[in-house]
Amino acid sequence: MTVDLVVRGARVLTSQFMVEGAGVAVQDGKIVALAKDPHLPEASQVVDADGKILMPGAIDAHAHIYDPDYTHREDWRSGSEAAAAGGVTLLIDMPLVLTVMPELARQKIEVGERESLVDFSLHAGMMTSEEHLRRMPELAEMGILSFKAFTTKPFLASYDYIEELLIRASELGGRIVVHSEDDQVIERGVHRVRDVEGRKDPLAHHDSRPPEAEVVAVARIIESVARVGGYYHVAHLNTARGAELVAHAKARGLRVTSETCVHYLVFTKDDVKRWGPYLKMTPPLRTKEDVRGLWEALLTGGVDMIATDHAPGTREEKEIGWDNIWEAWGGIPGVETLLPVSMSEGLRRWGIPPTVLCAALCANPAKAFGMYPRKGELAPGSDADLVVYDQNLEVEIKADRLHYKVGWTPYEGIVVRGWPVLVTVRGEVVAQDGEPVGRPGHGEFVRMGRWR
Repeated sequence: MTVDLVVRGARVLTSQFMVEGAGVAVQDGKIVALAKDPHLPEASQVVDADGKILMPGAIDAHAHIYDPDYTHREDWRSGSEAAAAGGVTLLIDMPLVLTVMPELARQKIEVGERESLVDFSLHAGMMTSEEHLRRMPELAEMGILSFKAFTTKPFLASYDYIEELLIRASELGGRIVVHSEDDQVIERGVHRVRDVEGRKDPLAHHDSRPPEAEVVAVARIIESVARVGGYYHVAHLNTARGAELVAHAKARGLRVTSETCVHYLVFTKDDVKRWGPYLKMTPPLRTKEDVRGLWEALLTGGVDMIATDHAPGTREEKEIGWDNIWEAWGGIPGVETLLPVSMSEGLRRWGIPPTVLCAALCANPAKAFGMYPRKGELAPGSDADLVVYDQNLEVEIKADRLHYKVGWTPYEGIVVRGWPVLVTVRGEVVAQDGEPVGRPGHGEFVRMGRWR
């Protein structure tokens, strides 16, 4: 038997194990064998990994890629090129400003399947009204089984509404994803910092949104899960205490998962002194203790996955924040650096086992959103979404080497050890040596599965 592609001579990494001198065989876009080198079949194309890591493609479970009103910041073509170059083979697109109901979802899918290099899925939302609840079955029929809500402005939903959303989503086998900051805590903080103290400096944004906002919201929604059941996924968790609440909820047998973002694992409020408004995002940055707590939570169950909350703004939309932080766009680019920064920081600085990092970047997002083992795994039958990762390659991150529309990165000048050198989506090469080479339109919409 001769297959389409064999990658051999690799250190094969999955969420379960790492084994040397092994590889995979690919036929018709699927993995058909995972074996030690002597047991791999003949192939039309053979890639010798030469001891580099072979792992599943990363999944960014929270990325704002395509909003038709904001394509000056990112779109399917540019966002997927950046994703491919960085080893992300599946994007789960999150609503940015426009509400994603069936009409806009169909548009996103149509444009994505015409322009994206990588596969993608969609979250629905922002969920705020009875009409949105009524249309959930239609979204579920489309394969969209994740429903985004906020506990604070600008898309505020009450806790009672979120509990009803839990019930409705559970009936469909879906999950809710919640921006979990308590609105009352935020209102008090913003009033104190902006209105009473009159601050406009870049750090004012971070000081106005205390960690208690996350703790209060996460705790309240967990109690809703305890009352009515359902699946609650915490978006962009950024406090050590929040991670503890998630771990405790799991110990109670509740269906709760969480993501943190790579910027919460790298930056603290102290970095705002250098970057100013370029590090404005919501939720804001925290302390060194929170950074440590989030890394540790990858080992204890408080954090399941690492995402980006990729939401870039232009330089002009950021620069205004030096004079008045309240007017600056809140969001940063991150999809292209997700895998290399997470792997480099996790392995080299924090001693996180490579299997844990692989779970956080690949398997766990696929499991949480009903795509496993088709996605996030190296196993017979899985899609051949492959990353050959050169763990010894040192790269200084520079914006002019990345592929974002906005032309900047908060990771400028950071030296990472390790970078993807070959990336495939369903067996087709989409990036090589850090450059996208894939075909726009190769990406396919991937339906989410039910969690029960």
